[in-house]
Amino acid sequence: MCSTSHRAIGLEHGAAHDDDHASWTRRDFLVRSGLAAAGAAVLLGGSPAHAAVAGAARRPGLHGALRGLNTDRVLVLVQLAGGNDGLNTVVPVRNDVYYDQRPGLSIARGDTIPLDSDYGLHTSLSPLESMWGDGHMSIVHSVGYQNQSLSHFDGIDVWATAREDGGQTGWSAGAARALGDLDDAVPPSVQVGGSFPLLMTSSEGVEGMTLSNPALLEQIVLSGELYPTADLPDSPFGRQLSFLRGVANDANLYVSTMRDAAEGVTNEAEYPDTKFGSSMAAVARLIKGGLDTRVYLVKLGGFDTHANQIARHTELLDTLGASLAAFYADLGASGDDDRTLTMTFSEFGRRVAQNGSSGTDHGTAAPLFLFGPSVAGGFHGAGPDLTDLDQTGNLPVSTDFREVYATVLGGWLGLDEATAATLLGGSYAPLDLLGQATSTPTAPDPLAIDLAPPAPNPVRSVSTVRFSLSAPADTEVAVFDTAGRRVAVIASGPHARGVHTARLDASGFASGTYLVRMRTEGASRTQTLSVIR
Repeated sequence: MCSTSHRAIGLEHGAAHDDDHASWTRRDFLVRSGLAAAGAAVLLGGSPAHAAVAGAARRPGLHGALRGLNTDRVLVLVQLAGGNDGLNTVVPVRNDVYYDQRPGLSIARGDTIPLDSDYGLHTSLSPLESMWGDGHMSIVHSVGYQNQSLSHFDGIDVWATAREDGGQTGWSAGAARALGDLDDAVPPSVQVGGSFPLLMTSSEGVEGMTLSNPALLEQIVLSGELYPTADLPDSPFGRQLSFLRGVANDANLYVSTMRDAAEGVTNEAEYPDTKFGSSMAAVARLIKGGLDTRVYLVKLGGFDTHANQIARHTELLDTLGASLAAFYADLGASGDDDRTLTMTFSEFGRRVAQNGSSGTDHGTAAPLFLFGPSVAGGFHGAGPDLTDLDQTGNLPVSTDFREVYATVLGGWLGLDEATAATLLGGSYAPLDLLGQATSTPTAPDPLAIDLAPPAPNPVRSVSTVRFSLSAPADTEVAVFDTAGRRVAVIASGPHARGVHTARLDASGFASGTYLVRMRTEGASRTQTLSVIR
């Protein structure tokens, strides 16, 4: 960790500020290149994807503990990367110090969404106003930790490891080995639209799946491959690349499971046309498709607003508000919102006073948001005290971020106190942030289903599809083209336990590749069908 005597908190700190950003950017490059993460990494159209391979994934971790608890709850972490300005997000509209210290950046009381008599929400977050009114949005005041170095590099590490001493494992992947092995094809965590591997790193490497570009999920759905092997040049290099990508595809544990979850699932809300909006849409598809992953991470960058803050911050909050509102509308349409909790975090807040570049420099405490029908809506914790600043002009921390972590680990995901303390490097009292009882629901025993490849395949006219169920269930078997359009339904409705067959008439299909998907409540299977003429 950097010494607090070398805080690179603003542009005026020159080389120290530039060095911190260079370290931050350099690590991000290494992560995106796959050079800082365990597992396979291959560029897909310029966008890397990382995935733990079979040997690395079969080790104890948080996911093993959650599997033992048999919970179906989901935690979505939203990283506001760069250090979000909390005072211009949750505006202290009755505080004269705020307006005195920010003559060019403050937001007038009448230009906010009233939350109570003392605070207003930035109007760019207006899509979330109904969630606040419904009690589905919590704001935890003044979250952070003591003795911050105010370095991006250090701040990200502390939030990822829950330790201030430079830990090397993430709190969400560092459960004790005695909790049991993860021995299936479900990624313990999924990161979409960014790369923050330390959060998901155990003592033996990165656990889970990272898709830096949300479009890579569609690549998996359409081809069944993480690394495409088609259309490579017919040359020694092309053949070698095809071989290496094939090996990587075979080693990956997660592609088929993610494909089963996402294919045929549509988003039922309109997301912003941004990378973050597309990332949230991808996460919604996986949740709605029944993927058994319990922790997701999505990154929205750009919050390091040293200069010309107003326009940039407004744009970022526009994206955040519209994307989260669409996310919960989407999950609400499928009934998955009740089991999904979203938590924001940022490596630090911003200073109270504006700087000379119409921006704000690195600060300390900031508000943290929780979303979902299961939260205890409203404000929590002591509000920011703008009259009790430290010697650098920064806000005191009233809520340790690990208290929030303890709440979601225990109260939401259901880990026992000892396990949570192991993850967080100490015992932290949970907060009253959840509106439901803190015990996790018990998921029903999973329904075992199977879908055999169509026969014959390839087909010119008629093929037979055989599928089986371990218990009675409403079942649909449908055919989709590679654009995700449903072209035929060959079985639908209640089906008894046992083996069933369905007739697939492909005589009216154009030549090409199609997906045959079997789906029941909470489970799906897919096979590929080739039609030739």
